[in-house]
Amino acid sequence: MTSRIHHCNLQRLPLILAGIAALCLSGCDQAQPVTYKIPKEQRADTMPTMAAVTTPEKSTPSKMNVLPGMQQAANEAGEVNFTTPEGWEKLTASGIRKANLKVTTDTGSAEITILTFPGDVGGRLANINRWRGQVGLEAATDEDLPAFTTSYDISAHRGLYVRLEGETQSILGALLPFHGSTWFVKMLGDTSTVLANESSMKQFLDSIQIEDHAH
Repeated sequence: MTSRIHHCNLQRLPLILAGIAALCLSGCDQAQPVTYKIPKEQRADTMPTMAAVTTPEKSTPSKMNVLPGMQQAANEAGEVNFTTPEGWEKLTASGIRKANLKVTTDTGSAEITILTFPGDVGGRLANINRWRGQVGLEAATDEDLPAFTTSYDISAHRGLYVRLEGETQSILGALLPFHGSTWFVKMLGDTSTVLANESSMKQFLDSIQIEDHAH
């Protein structure tokens, strides 16, 4: 009788061990820590550059986003005088614009602006590449600059004349470092109109006189 009971217990031993193992596993099945990934904050640092100017429309001048401090810097930069070329329309200078003009031809129109910002606003190449982007051109390198820039004196200071010819939009402009600030003179508009007014643009640049507090 005893041997029969012992034999039955041996047969049930695997089931007993399996039950004990299940209990152990269930007891160890504790909640695991959860890791949450917080997405990085998307930040865009905005600089007071010419890239903020939108493509000019034929009826109204383009608008610029005025950042804190830009208006005060423009007010403190001094006045600018110039002669308006024949066929150009002088518009009211408002906000941070020191001058605002427009020219219209049978084939299109262009807007001419004068602005000034403190410092170098990212540097010469960065500013030129912002202009290039506005007329659909790829970014350039320092080695490329001689192909579309030349030295140019404005208000008795050495500046840089820029000629950017795009497929539909073009820019004629100048960058002028001036006592810790940078002045931007730019004609932006339909390519045919801009290129037809290149001689007038140079006459305009030659006529510019910036109030010089340093002398």
